[in-house]
Amino acid sequence: MGFDCSGLKAYSGYYRDTQKLLQSASGGAASVLAQAVLRNGGAVFGACYSPDFRTAEYAYIERLEDLGRLKGSKYIPTLKRVLLDGEYVPLWPLVAEKLKEGREILFTGLGCDVAALKSYLKANHVDSSRLYTVDLICYGPAIPEIHRQYIEMLEKKYRSRMKSFTVRHKAKGWTPKHIRAEFKNGREFITPFHESDYGMAFSIYTREQCYKCRFKGVNHQADITVGDFWGITPEMESWNNNGVSIFIVRTEKAQELISRIDTQEFALRAEDVNFVVRNNPMYYESRKKPEDYGKFCDDLVSKGLHRAIVNQIGLKQYCTMIIKRFAKKILPAPVLRMAKMILRRG
Repeated sequence: MGFDCSGLKAYSGYYRDTQKLLQSASGGAASVLAQAVLRNGGAVFGACYSPDFRTAEYAYIERLEDLGRLKGSKYIPTLKRVLLDGEYVPLWPLVAEKLKEGREILFTGLGCDVAALKSYLKANHVDSSRLYTVDLICYGPAIPEIHRQYIEMLEKKYRSRMKSFTVRHKAKGWTPKHIRAEFKNGREFITPFHESDYGMAFSIYTREQCYKCRFKGVNHQADITVGDFWGITPEMESWNNNGVSIFIVRTEKAQELISRIDTQEFALRAEDVNFVVRNNPMYYESRKKPEDYGKFCDDLVSKGLHRAIVNQIGLKQYCTMIIKRFAKKILPAPVLRMAKMILRRG
């Protein structure tokens, strides 16, 4: 690893309550930090889906009972607006307004959003001493058109509007992650994320600027960075099958906020920051841009998400994947294991 972790601290953690943990994307890091601020009379800004689920936007909450609106990862860029009393207001001026009121504020977003907020507050001479910022270990959000087309495809297939949607449903524990959609007609859809058109597209394609992100490594602007604790194994004391978060702490302000976490509710443990960062390379580097990026984007617009994915991986490979997926659903586990052994032996 070519990144110097000097000056950083790391912690792992997860909700001790299984139900709360299952409702969280990993261990619940963003939620438990929000709880610490809300219980102190503060307020929180974080990402939520728009009412029609086609985009993501920011929400502003002041009550613990509203925290559920912010749970779960949104794999798309977040619009810089907040729905208040039925009307949209610009995000940055609203954050500034709440800080000027003397409120303690927690802002959670992508690294670029945190940097933009800090730049706005500095340019407008807003005191940010009561602001806590949290960014995410970012793989690069999906192209918004990918998400929009996928939502519309599901609504057409199930003949109903979306009621809830997540890309991090814990159908079988922390991993593999699943998409889960619930519709207003009572029907439900669940599928492994990485076997879906959405997941395959997300794993390769992001916004063009995200392939050269300016807010990695030492350029993180947030007080705390949170994400999944990749690299952990079941043999380690911090392990939980239903998800474990990491906190990478940059500032004294962040350390103070960490100290306010209720450890009776949340299992918090200090970790080796070098191990944490080494196993989460997206903390300090961007993913590589694929050579067919332009073609995929053209196909996405002109032919749709499904055809763009088939063109990208090839029809033969796509059909093979579909057959394997179908076999996993209908064949008993012992038969699948036997088939894999036969294939390995050649």
